[in-house]
Amino acid sequence: MLDIPRYSDGMINIQELGRMQLEQAINQIMDWQADEICGEGNRRNGYRERKLLTPFGEVTLRIPKLREGSYFPDELIRPYSRADRAMIGVVKEAYAKGLSTRKIEKVADNLEIGSLSPSRISRMVSELDEEVAALAERRFDGMAFPYLWLDATYINCRDEGHVQSLGLVTAIACAQDGSRRFVGFDVVDTESAASWKAFLRSLRRRGITGVMCVVSDDHGGLVQAIAEIFQGAAWQRCIVHLERDVARWFKSKNDKGIALAAMKAVFAERDPQLVRAAYRRAAEIISGLSRRAGELLEDAEADALAYLDFPREHHIKLRTNNVQERANEEIKRRTKAVGVFPSIESMKRLAGSVILDINEDWMGGRFIDAESLEDIARTKDEDPTIPIETMEKAKMLIEAAIRERKAA
Repeated sequence: MLDIPRYSDGMINIQELGRMQLEQAINQIMDWQADEICGEGNRRNGYRERKLLTPFGEVTLRIPKLREGSYFPDELIRPYSRADRAMIGVVKEAYAKGLSTRKIEKVADNLEIGSLSPSRISRMVSELDEEVAALAERRFDGMAFPYLWLDATYINCRDEGHVQSLGLVTAIACAQDGSRRFVGFDVVDTESAASWKAFLRSLRRRGITGVMCVVSDDHGGLVQAIAEIFQGAAWQRCIVHLERDVARWFKSKNDKGIALAAMKAVFAERDPQLVRAAYRRAAEIISGLSRRAGELLEDAEADALAYLDFPREHHIKLRTNNVQERANEEIKRRTKAVGVFPSIESMKRLAGSVILDINEDWMGGRFIDAESLEDIARTKDEDPTIPIETMEKAKMLIEAAIRERKAA
């Protein structure tokens, strides 16, 4: 009869009870299987013990020995494994959620699961390498991706003996069916056009075609790479990053507030002609506050308003890199627990596992309505002349936004 394990206060220790019953059941199954193998003319010859880590704790396996031949419970455990698949799955999931190896070790100790050293945990999560490698090399033949978002986030990692902030670049694409997914990630020199070109070429090589608009920040070298690798595609400069770039030219808090209020009023409008008129009026006002900020806006007009050439229902998704920003926040949140990664490989493993999780969350959903993506074409206004009444309306809405800002 099984002795029921209890805590010091008399409560039943459910975890230990589960561990004991699991151990008993596995050993009974192995005895039955060994007896079936023996049949006539063979005999049992004792046991050999082996430890196996499970989510219930460490169990002792009594593997039957035979006088002739051998027996191994390969339906229960792998030949050289010291942890069952469920336990490896738990550790992989905890690691992918952002727990460091040391934190997983502490949790295992607190739950009395068994001995989990950082090196043992690392061996368990190394199985993620295959999944991450498959993600990085996945092909997309026969699919079209009209929209592509690119960005980089920076993570501390030890490389060539020094701790450096390395750029993890990611690519998110919207497919013709309206679904979104990560289609690429890598660690590159974000200031190098050559590095960006190599990354974008890898996307093309794996089947990312049909790209009509690429959304990103104004990373050094990236814009040049986009123009070369995705020829004919529009480049949309993220308007959120543009607002931040404009704000950097102001020392006065009041002037900065006025400039940002004017820009937000521009992008709050939906009519393409009114947006263009308001943008130009805002640029004029901002030029009066800061010549450099005004020049930045004037130079960026075509790229900041590229989204207006596409279907109106896509504008909100296209004009910013928010889809990338939110994904980067999740990557940073989970990698923060590590602090400094010991190698680029370990950094890519965890970042890749986060990306796998995000892709799974997005699976089955629709980022953009599929019908609106049918026969999509970039349409430019052949007559760039903006009516006088639209210019007047734009002037009034910008001035109203500035008055509201000053009154606040």
